Amino acid sequence: MYFEFLEQETVWVAIAFFIFIALIWKKASQAISSILDDRSILIQNELSETKLLKEEAMEELRKSLQMQKNSSEEFNQIIKEAKEAAKKIKEDADVKSLEIIKRREEQAKQRIMAFENDAIKEIKRVSGTVAIESAKVFIKNNLDKKENLNLITQASNEIKSTLAN
Repeated sequence: MYFEFLEQETVWVAIAFFIFIALIWKKASQAISSILDDRSILIQNELSETKLLKEEAMEELRKSLQMQKNSSEEFNQIIKEAKEAAKKIKEDADVKSLEIIKRREEQAKQRIMAFENDAIKEIKRVSGTVAIESAKVFIKNNLDKKENLNLITQASNEIKSTLAN
């Protein structure tokens, strides 16, 4: 009576079905578990790789920011040096232009002095020549010939000695 249900085919089909499902479940769960484990390992590897890539990206970002900062500092330093160089060049140019101006003033003064000396010599020469000629004319008109020659020679010698000094 308790085992009468075992005589029915439906019970045996149901038992077979449950055994079949249990065996399949055992094999399938191992396969599913293996697939899930593999997938879990793959996801962990990808997460690790992503973490490494993120760290590398952060490091590159840090380096880039540092390079940008250094470039900015170098740019400012170059600007500062260029301004200092321009200032020095301007100061040197001012000094050189003052030296050139002083040298040209000195040259102009020397030329003026040379022209003055030449003019004075020319005036002395012309005045001496005029004095000699006037003395000749005066002597010629007012004195006799012998006395004329003595006075002309004497006056010429005096004028020449005066001009030489």
